[in-house]
Amino acid sequence: MTTYPLSEPATVRRTTEVPSDTDSNVVMRGSLADCADFLGSWSADERATVEVELDDMDLRYDPGAIDELLTFLREESAGLSNKDIAEIAESDR
Repeated sequence: MTTYPLSEPATVRRTTEVPSDTDSNVVMRGSLADCADFLGSWSADERATVEVELDDMDLRYDPGAIDELLTFLREESAGLSNKDIAEIAESDR
């Protein structure tokens, strides 16, 4: 699965018969991280009714991809802290 920066603006939309660009389908807007946090508290059945669209790209996460994204984020370790980065930079000198 390809992941994109979690700071990318995204929209969670209900997947219904109504065209997906209709505002009545919008559940929330925020960063991809915000959307993932929001959907992480939903059950799998609830997540099966939505998709996440990155606003500035022609990319959508369907329900299966949302589950994959949430699993990836749960299993991914946190990035390096500023202290860790500073220590690495100092050791390279």
